[in-house]
Amino acid sequence: MEQILRERNLWPEQGLRAECEGFKCPSGQVNCCSRRLLFNQPDFVNQKSQLEEYITSRGHICDFYPKYHCELNFIEQYWGAAKTQYRDMQRTSTIEAMEENVIQCLDSIPLNQIRRYANRSARFIHAYENGLSGAQAAWANRRYHGHRVLPPDMLKKALEAVPK
Repeated sequence: MEQILRERNLWPEQGLRAECEGFKCPSGQVNCCSRRLLFNQPDFVNQKSQLEEYITSRGHICDFYPKYHCELNFIEQYWGAAKTQYRDMQRTSTIEAMEENVIQCLDSIPLNQIRRYANRSARFIHAYENGLSGAQAAWANRRYHGHRVLPPDMLKKALEAVPK
């Protein structure tokens, strides 16, 4: 890191530590450590991951969702429905039979249901973008099943009905 910073004329005379303790840089600082200084450079900030570059080079859109939020990712809901059906199937003893059963379960989820999962996820995302908490977003989603966004009056009702 030091060499890269020196090549860019960013290395301070007094030097820099490699990284802040526990990767916890002070908020608002951009030159507390080599790691933070490098990661704030435009070419580092704008660099796509190898996975994203691969996907976009094939003409697809790469859209990352936040980690561990299954309500924001309709694919998790679709997979969950397929897993529920798989658990109800008779046990198999070969990998080939398991693969066939998994494919059968994935194919058995109707497209209309997958679209409902996508709309539900879109409503959760919209609720979070408009400042609702998790409980408020869940409350609004249970009461409204229309389009991909929650209507303004539903957002107000959620704010009034469920405390943050």
